Amino acid sequence: MATTKSKKSTPRKRGAYVVFISHSSVDLWIATQMAKEIRMAGGSPWLDELDLEGGDLIRERILRGIDSCREAVVLITPQSIKSDWVSFEIGAVSMQRKRVTPILQYVPHDQLKILADTRSLDLNRFDQYLTQLKQRMRRR
Repeated sequence: MATTKSKKSTPRKRGAYVVFISHSSVDLWIATQMAKEIRMAGGSPWLDELDLEGGDLIRERILRGIDSCREAVVLITPQSIKSDWVSFEIGAVSMQRKRVTPILQYVPHDQLKILADTRSLDLNRFDQYLTQLKQRMRRR
């Protein structure tokens, strides 16, 4: 039987600055690009596509990912505002009082009420988020 390489991400170094990426599955390509940029900035992205394997209990693994993260970014799109998983993830991160940065694409800031009081950034300004992320990682 031939072996195949697992999609599972490489193990994280102890003390890694984990950034949880919440998104709708429809927006996976964008979320994957965000993960690449976060990794290049020195962070350790947690992304379902990379961190979940077949047979995993999704809710349990997501909660472990949120427990391990220092902060989260939420890709807010017309698809994600309808996603129960995205709402669940925002609530779980918020309950732990961790930083949540909404990244908007084709959605006005006030569209997602749960994050209406949180400063958001447009996807076209994701470089600004990365600059701020690097500053936070240096301060830790």
